Amino acid sequence: MRKIGSRVRKFASDLLDIPQDVMTDVPRILIIGPYRVHVENHHGVEKFSDGEIRLRTARGVLQIIGAQLKIQAIYSHDIWIDGTVSEVKYLD
Repeated sequence: MRKIGSRVRKFASDLLDIPQDVMTDVPRILIIGPYRVHVENHHGVEKFSDGEIRLRTARGVLQIIGAQLKIQAIYSHDIWIDGTVSEVKYLD
């Protein structure tokens, strides 16, 4: 059932020429140099340390690895992470 809803949202997004991240619950990740990451549409923090942050998303767990990582700001669907970012990836 979930796949049908996802397909309908994607179809509506394409039909109405609306970006998919607005219509669906996919995360939008903005990386600003090696020093800042902004993630929209996250579902909470799973793990937090100065070397690793894991965020839950609709598509899985997003892992941010680096040094001196800190959460600069966190809101219900947005998070700003500062530090020296070396890797951003999805975990299986």
